[in-house]
Amino acid sequence: MKILLTLRQPLFPADTGGKVRSWNIFSRLAKRASIHAVSFAEPVSDAASICEMQSVFQSYTPVFWQETKKYSPRFYKELVANQFRSLPYFLAKCSLPDFRTAVEHLLANEQFDLLFCDFLHTAVPLLECTFKPKIVFEHNVEFQLRKRKWQVEKHPLRRIAFGSEWRRTRPLEARVCRLFDQVLTVSEEDRQMIHQEFRIDHVSTLPTGVDTDFFHPSANRTRPGRLVFVGSMDWDPNEDGVVWFLENIYPLVRNAAPNASFVVVGRNPSSRLQAIAAKTPSMELTGWVPDVRPYLSQAEVVVVPLRIGGGTRIKIPEAMAMAKAVVSTPIGAEGLPFQDDKQIRIARHPQDFAQTVVQLLENASLRDAIGNAARKEVAVNHSWEAVLRKVEEVLDRVVSNGNQSFVDTSVSQPALVIP
Repeated sequence: MKILLTLRQPLFPADTGGKVRSWNIFSRLAKRASIHAVSFAEPVSDAASICEMQSVFQSYTPVFWQETKKYSPRFYKELVANQFRSLPYFLAKCSLPDFRTAVEHLLANEQFDLLFCDFLHTAVPLLECTFKPKIVFEHNVEFQLRKRKWQVEKHPLRRIAFGSEWRRTRPLEARVCRLFDQVLTVSEEDRQMIHQEFRIDHVSTLPTGVDTDFFHPSANRTRPGRLVFVGSMDWDPNEDGVVWFLENIYPLVRNAAPNASFVVVGRNPSSRLQAIAAKTPSMELTGWVPDVRPYLSQAEVVVVPLRIGGGTRIKIPEAMAMAKAVVSTPIGAEGLPFQDDKQIRIARHPQDFAQTVVQLLENASLRDAIGNAARKEVAVNHSWEAVLRKVEEVLDRVVSNGNQSFVDTSVSQPALVIP
């Protein structure tokens, strides 16, 4: 099978949840299919990543750009100007003529069996592309993710921006899902959301995988009282969750367990988070690290205090694969098939979350029982090979349907002009 794969960015290094999922799927699929990848890339900072992509895939075409740094003065200027455009900011910055030109050139000069768009970011610029069949991989239900940000945001200007983003995202996401031949989601909850919101049936779910050879129990000793959070800190849901934890939960934990310490492992923590961390006892921000395992190995408890988000959190099965007890909010664990009080502990409110963390810190046998049960579950049922088999089943089915177009006539859609 010959696949044209569009990506928002190079997949190496796999330092975000989305990149981890895509890297593990597509690098494995590249050994069984001919994959020609296209993505945005920064010419200097992504130089090593470009070489890695070229070595993994049959071909790789970088579309050079310079993404505006988040929270910079230019970022805020662009965000304000974007309020008067039809596309939400996170999609507008990806809708560049050079990207569409690169994809159209490959489609015109090569014979592909399938166009595979990873994330909504690379599907929206190709809405007018007539090639069939095409698949979009929805790692999140993007409008829902932004709506959840809007619902919890207290700052009036940020609330206005998030409200505008989700309201502009929803009709675009609906149009992509209706016009593409197949939609892939990462959880049953996301599949049902897309089915119900957009009234389509051509949606399939991929389970969340973990590399249990790479993530495995460590011989390193845990640090008494150590709590760990892993996640890219330039992703808003992660920062929101950590700030919420620091302000509402961590003080309660420290009152009950004075030896507790908290390490946040993830790239690009904002100045806001750094300021909060500087005033918080026994807390560390690592920034980017080449390997999260040494930090996970020190944890007695891994916390996932997310209030907003979408898709599934790969950080949870990775910690489980290292036999770690995980405490999560319901949204943090959303879409994952783990049972509360068996392979994970779930707590919604700050007081309950803190009490659960303290209970695990004080009860080593309970902590070990949950961690070992979690390790067994992911080792048996959540390998990347199982995920890949599901991907191949979907691809074979879509390609076998040939060039028959799927058209949803339940709702007429106005024409959309992509700048």
